[in-house]
Amino acid sequence: MNTVYLVDSSAWVEYLRKTGSETHVFVRELIERGVHLATTEPVAAEILSGAKSSTELQQLERLTDGLIQLSLDNRLDFHHSAGIYREARSRGKTIRKLYDCLIAAVALRTDAVLVHCDRDFDHLAEVFPRLRVQRHDQD
Repeated sequence: MNTVYLVDSSAWVEYLRKTGSETHVFVRELIERGVHLATTEPVAAEILSGAKSSTELQQLERLTDGLIQLSLDNRLDFHHSAGIYREARSRGKTIRKLYDCLIAAVALRTDAVLVHCDRDFDHLAEVFPRLRVQRHDQD
């Protein structure tokens, strides 16, 4: 099976703002290579909430609608994300946003590679070695 890349909003922001950062370049290269890029509801919500105009919202909706949808499994992912948060905290890694635990739960369930530039995902990968992360920039 082909690798699926779940691109977090932190990486999309770098790409959409054309920052020239390593993450921006990496996401652009993934798009150019035609790999399987995915999103999930929390990532889409974060991306869409950043729209500054109706035109920008339409562009962002086209972007998110064109990605593989790794939909939440409400029964599993919300419970798993709470457990992820608790386990990370018990190991001295307090995660700043619970959404990140939910995104990690989806990545773990689907075995997607999580592309990001958010240190919380690095902390989660330390606690959960099965979480595959791809990071280029430090925050």
